[in-house]
Amino acid sequence: MATSSELYAWEPSGALAGAEKITLFPNERYEQIGSWRRFRAMLGTLRKSDVVLIGIAYADIPIIALSWLLPLFGVRVIMLNQSKHDDLPRRISFEWLKACTLWPYRAAIVGGLRQMAYRNFLSLRRIPVLPGYASVSTRRVLAQAGGVQAPDGLPHGQRHFLCVSRFVPKKNMAELLDGYARYVKQAGATPRRLVLAGSGPLEAMLHARAEELGIAQLVDFTGWRSAAEVARMLGEALALVLVSRVEQWGLVVNEALAVGLPVIASTSVGACDALVRNLVNGYLVEPGSVEGIGNAMAALANDEAHWRAMAKASRGLAWLGDAERFADAVEYLTCAPAPDAEARIAAFKAAMGWDAEQNAPDAARRYV
Repeated sequence: MATSSELYAWEPSGALAGAEKITLFPNERYEQIGSWRRFRAMLGTLRKSDVVLIGIAYADIPIIALSWLLPLFGVRVIMLNQSKHDDLPRRISFEWLKACTLWPYRAAIVGGLRQMAYRNFLSLRRIPVLPGYASVSTRRVLAQAGGVQAPDGLPHGQRHFLCVSRFVPKKNMAELLDGYARYVKQAGATPRRLVLAGSGPLEAMLHARAEELGIAQLVDFTGWRSAAEVARMLGEALALVLVSRVEQWGLVVNEALAVGLPVIASTSVGACDALVRNLVNGYLVEPGSVEGIGNAMAALANDEAHWRAMAKASRGLAWLGDAERFADAVEYLTCAPAPDAEARIAAFKAAMGWDAEQNAPDAARRYV
């Protein structure tokens, strides 16, 4: 859509091999583009397509209009989304209205279990709902990290805890500091450091909270870091910690598994459905459980054999977060027949524990 955004400080992705990339508003910020300009540009470009996969927020008025108009030009629209039911309080009247606005979509590619269940809940008609949207290139992340996966590489004793996040309320960073302070008390004279990579409006408050807890000398605030820098930081970490109160997915979890890291995450993090197995490759803690955060940190810091086993388990689960899962879903929906992609999708669902019989709307009627 645009070259940059005020919300996310991501660098432009550049050219794509084997694909044509069109930026509708080069050298502009997304938030500075009016709704009418966005709508006209999208409709003018996309109405010539056979299939359009829409990943911009479906609640935006231009996107709602686009999803209803494109089928009039013979275009089939597929939703890309990571929302789940527990992201916020839901009102049945509003959910019914939302379901009506989503009628034109012929299929959906979402994140994992809770996203699949929520999209099926919104379905006024049976459509295929597949996992795989929330993915990254694990090979890219591993290459940027230096090509070495934990438990290989930096020794266990030299690693630190890492959180990569925006400093905004829903990310629950103050509670992370409280949990880390509890770990520090358990660790005695040799606690692991906590590295916070990110920026946002709560940064000053977090500095103050670290001072108040007496851990300021152990917490490193690095500021915002590029994707390549984050990959290198993950490659040197003991574990990724992400304890958000609201988190549709959390792509940094995919990146952590790409380099073999165990993960400490809150149950609100959508990525946990597919990528984190409690007590296998990480720890799931309830939002509000400061004790859970501290105890999970202590377990990984104090027992190298336990950490190494979890790191190896993360390596084994990394394929579930790879961009090939998204490619499988797209191939299945647009290039029938696709038996290899269908088999991998089935394996993905099985790995997450998806029960098709209990989730009847997913009994996929092939979209052609």
